[in-house]
Amino acid sequence: MATTEYIILIVDDTPANLEVLFSFLTDCGFKILIAEDGESALQKAEYASPELILLDIVMPGIDGFETCRRLKAQEATRDIPVIFMTALSETVDKVKGLQVGAVDYITKPLQHEEVLARVQTHLRLRNLNKQLQAQNLQLEQEIKQRQQQEEALRQSEERFRLAIEGIKDYAIFMLDAEGCIVSWNTGAERIKGYQATEIIGRHFSCFYPEADLQSGKPQQLLQIAAEEGQVKDEGWRVRKDGSRFWADVAIAALRDEKGLRGFSKVTRDITERKQAEQELQRQYQRSQLFAEVTFKIRQSLQLKEVLQTAVAEVQKILQADRVLIYRFWSDGTGSSVAEAVLPGWVAILGQKFPEEVFPEDYRQLYLLGRICRITDVEKEENISPCLVEFVQQFSVKAKLVVPIIIKQELWGLLVAHQCANPRYWTDFETELLRQLADQIGIALTQAQLLEQETRFSQQLARSNAELQQFASIASHDLQEPLRKIQAFGNRLQDKYRDVLNEQGRDYIQRMQNAAHRMQTLIDDLLIFSRLTTRAQPLVSVVLAEVIAEVLSDLEVLIQQTGGRVEVSELPTISADPLQMRQLFQNLIGNALKFRRANEPPCVKISSQIVEQLQFTTDSGSAALCQITVEDNGIGFDAKYLDRIFQVFQRLHNRSEYEGTGMGLAICRKIVERHRGTLTAESQPGQGAKFMIALPVNQLLDQ
Repeated sequence: MATTEYIILIVDDTPANLEVLFSFLTDCGFKILIAEDGESALQKAEYASPELILLDIVMPGIDGFETCRRLKAQEATRDIPVIFMTALSETVDKVKGLQVGAVDYITKPLQHEEVLARVQTHLRLRNLNKQLQAQNLQLEQEIKQRQQQEEALRQSEERFRLAIEGIKDYAIFMLDAEGCIVSWNTGAERIKGYQATEIIGRHFSCFYPEADLQSGKPQQLLQIAAEEGQVKDEGWRVRKDGSRFWADVAIAALRDEKGLRGFSKVTRDITERKQAEQELQRQYQRSQLFAEVTFKIRQSLQLKEVLQTAVAEVQKILQADRVLIYRFWSDGTGSSVAEAVLPGWVAILGQKFPEEVFPEDYRQLYLLGRICRITDVEKEENISPCLVEFVQQFSVKAKLVVPIIIKQELWGLLVAHQCANPRYWTDFETELLRQLADQIGIALTQAQLLEQETRFSQQLARSNAELQQFASIASHDLQEPLRKIQAFGNRLQDKYRDVLNEQGRDYIQRMQNAAHRMQTLIDDLLIFSRLTTRAQPLVSVVLAEVIAEVLSDLEVLIQQTGGRVEVSELPTISADPLQMRQLFQNLIGNALKFRRANEPPCVKISSQIVEQLQFTTDSGSAALCQITVEDNGIGFDAKYLDRIFQVFQRLHNRSEYEGTGMGLAICRKIVERHRGTLTAESQPGQGAKFMIALPVNQLLDQ
């Protein structure tokens, strides 16, 4: 359908929801209007006349129910379909939504495919309704014209006959006072199939079905027309060949000074319009069933519950003897993984079937969307005898099969069996089953994602446990032999320094230097591993006080390098105070260490508050604090930006600058633990600027 012609009004007081729906539906080609409260929605709906309104229920001011009620109370907005969007899932809420005039109900969290499917469905329904109204208007105009012709007939019967003789779209003929046909036009011949010579003189009741004849309907219509002047009717009529059509009929009494002379009868074949109305009704019914079943399927994300709910609900709707979900396995075999079967019929659940049951060519057809609809397996021409024999062992007389496709792959089949007798599967049932199979595919995808997320969470928990175990080993088992190396090295240097030659003393010094580097590396690894496992609760932290403590610790290094640190005003934020101290000690320490030769280091620390609405949900505040630590040191090439924040990554030789390559990795992990970001800008020889973005306020129990 051409979506660019449709305007959709989205009403929600949550900006994030508005943004997601606006982007998604705009990408789908719709024109989107947004409103953040009920009053604004009423105003925009009145002047913009959207084709559809997506309306949140829980909003400040007037809620969604009251907004919908007012929309339906206004002439300009009464016919605009309203779909509620809300996390409310109680039946009473749905009933209330339908009572105030909504046409549908979408449960949050919203699924894009579901939103698009429902929007498109109700837009199609709205189009059909408009078409039906236009047809009704046209019909009323035609009937009015027809009544004018009947008035002309009363003035001049001969002139009327001449006027209607060539009309083909209407069956227009005259009846005498008893209901016998006395005239016949071209339209009557075309619609009813009789030549004038065959029908004139016969009673008009020959056009009515047997049930109407039994009830005396033809004579009743004549009686009403005689008493009231005219009568209108719709119903089935019978042609000469026995076929039926839906007729719109107007019968008018013809009178003169002597009394009732007879009747004029105008009939129009409106079978197509009736079929359109019935199709509209079927679509609405299918939409309601689809919404109810989809809601029940989506209530659980557990794979087994999704499958079992699906077959149980489909079995209720179709009243089939057996409904099952058949899953294909990677080796070509398959089995029933969920089943709803009436008592007395063989259960298939859990049975594994060989690849021959659904060979590769069959699977390819199902992947392309094939639907298998068999009314009677014994009379079906396109079914092999071996397959007939196979399904008969499960008493299958008729079957309906639709594919379940997930991510362009054939996952399985949704199968309905009729076992007691053959069955004709209607288009309504087939389309409903196809749509439900699509929803089952979506639900299965969600369930699989949940399983993956659960596995990932378990793996993460194991990784954290292993990291904690490593920290314990590093703090005990690894450090114990290292302390012995350091202790015995010190003894060798103290007691045997004069005995050893210069090469021996060099060996001892190298050993002690290596042990010191190893100790520093283990300490840094412990700090890195404990950032999460031994993190402290978040409290209110005055950053200016933290920086002052860090500068006090680095006082000797600042004096040795002749450096200076300039600190601007800093905010108070929610944070782990020990980790904040570690963060700034590493950054300031690096700025002092990586200085240029013959130039004292200069470090500038500043901050500013930045508004970032998207952080509201995650961190409890819309405000971000951006802290900048800038130096005049040696800098680095921008191509190494990602590398400097990784563990054990160094850009310089150890002989030039000491360190383990862990400092910036620790900094980034601290910032990420606080739901912030850390990045840098630099050029070789031009100093470096590190930018930290942290939420000002967070939930203090994190």
